Amino acid sequence: MSILRMQSVKAETGNRSHASIYSAVHDGLFTEPVLIGQRAVGWPDHEVHAINKARIAGKSDADIRALVVQLHAARCYGEPFKSTWLDRSAQIKKLAAKRVKRATPATA
Repeated sequence: MSILRMQSVKAETGNRSHASIYSAVHDGLFTEPVLIGQRAVGWPDHEVHAINKARIAGKSDADIRALVVQLHAARCYGEPFKSTWLDRSAQIKKLAAKRVKRATPATA
């Protein structure tokens, strides 16, 4: 695993601006940077790649926000990102869409 600095993150994300990357962080569409020095930050390369993969796959902003939450959680536990998380999220949504809500009878 490597840490990407801002210039590399810009290149990986299609040369987005510095401000647009931090706006995406603020909106929950990109992971928080990691402090790598007193005045230096970077992003784990696997997180940047996972977000790019989700964008390429046409995931919605809500899906990407959920992915960012999972990536942050994985950071806390020291786990590497698993690409199956994207597939599992889609499976859960399909199952939820199939569920039928049962109306409860009104009590008098």
